[in-house]
Amino acid sequence: MDGGRIDVRELTEADLPQVEARLPLSRLDGAQTYLVAWDGGEPVGHAHVSWDRTTLGIPEIQDVFVPAELRGRGIGTELSRAAEQLALTRGHERVSISASVANVGALRLYRLLGYRDADLAPQRVQGTILIRGKSVEVDDTLLYLVKDLAVDSGARRSS
Repeated sequence: MDGGRIDVRELTEADLPQVEARLPLSRLDGAQTYLVAWDGGEPVGHAHVSWDRTTLGIPEIQDVFVPAELRGRGIGTELSRAAEQLALTRGHERVSISASVANVGALRLYRLLGYRDADLAPQRVQGTILIRGKSVEVDDTLLYLVKDLAVDSGARRSS
């Protein structure tokens, strides 16, 4: 990274080859909105936003990914905030996010960003799923968190 500002924007067809070469776009087959974080001309992270058919019935930030060597530099925060802002501009007052119960770092980040536990028991995801046409075995337990954008984002904007 060149130490410059992280720019987050929607994935475009033109950017796809470069992003795909560096980052795993595991939800591309059913993508609704992919946001990509860029440092200069390099893709350094992504997040998928699902607008419908979500567990809590509100927009859900999914598949947040930052390469291990780049974690801790604020990229995940920028992706999450960009997804929240996009949801807000589309008229949504709440957004959800989930993470594996084992992903302590992600859960800590989301709570620091103002997410709180949803009123939903941890959800076990088990079985075979298709990711980009390939079968993948999954056995994980997810925690769902929610954030009220009208309250939380407004407070951040005013500072």
